[in-house]
Amino acid sequence: MSDSTPQVKLLVADVDGTLLDPQKQLTDRVRDSVLRVKAAGVLFSIISARPPGGVRFLIDALQITEPVACFNGALICTPTLEVLSQLLLDKQDVSLVANTILQNGLDLWLFKGSEWFVSRLNGPHVEGHVKLLNHPPRYIGPEYTLCMEANKLVGVSDNYDAVKRCQVDILAACGDRVSATRSADYYVDVTQRDANKGHSVVELAEAMNIPLENVATIGDMPTDVLMFQKSGISIAMGNAADDVKSQATFTTTSNTEDGFAHAMDEFILPRVGNPSGVRS
Repeated sequence: MSDSTPQVKLLVADVDGTLLDPQKQLTDRVRDSVLRVKAAGVLFSIISARPPGGVRFLIDALQITEPVACFNGALICTPTLEVLSQLLLDKQDVSLVANTILQNGLDLWLFKGSEWFVSRLNGPHVEGHVKLLNHPPRYIGPEYTLCMEANKLVGVSDNYDAVKRCQVDILAACGDRVSATRSADYYVDVTQRDANKGHSVVELAEAMNIPLENVATIGDMPTDVLMFQKSGISIAMGNAADDVKSQATFTTTSNTEDGFAHAMDEFILPRVGNPSGVRS
């Protein structure tokens, strides 16, 4: 190794903006880079704001054999999507958050496991999510205040300033009982307070018996900074904002340039004990 950063034994990756290109596609170069890292003996997992159905194709394509985290960590499941653990918002917070989202003029989405409910069936980004999950949502209707517990609530709008204001209002209303983060400019994701990527990295590392100093993380959004703070090595994508890059150990190129694959060659494979995946 060329510096004092630790050996990598577990790599945890964000999905959108990191593993996937702007068209939400997994390129051949990125797929090959993951398989080479795995061949070198590094365990590999993903953490995503997506529901379980939204990461199934990656589990298959990347031959993931370790637990994965969905809903920003509100649900940990096996590669066959069996639930290992989950964190739920209680009914009182579901009602409070739902009201705050709607009062800010955002659409409301609610997730619990594979169930998906929306306040507007033809709202923004619903069509894209239908393609992702291969099933339509159910209409949530005015009875949302009587909803069961939920893994995640989402406020959705293409008015990015409204999304930012809604995030502030949710945190003001619920305090430290919830985590409210923006996984994209048009989403505010709300989960139970410990359902965040930092907590999930710790949980995944413990499940695999890997010290946190030997964990590497890679991502592009403010939600990913929480996992940067828990890992021995962190990598920000080139498409990340400057405040995200400033929190990472390294910065790679953007997801329009297969930045994930570049990071594997430049920062991960040189820090593997048995770098059999390194190209000669």
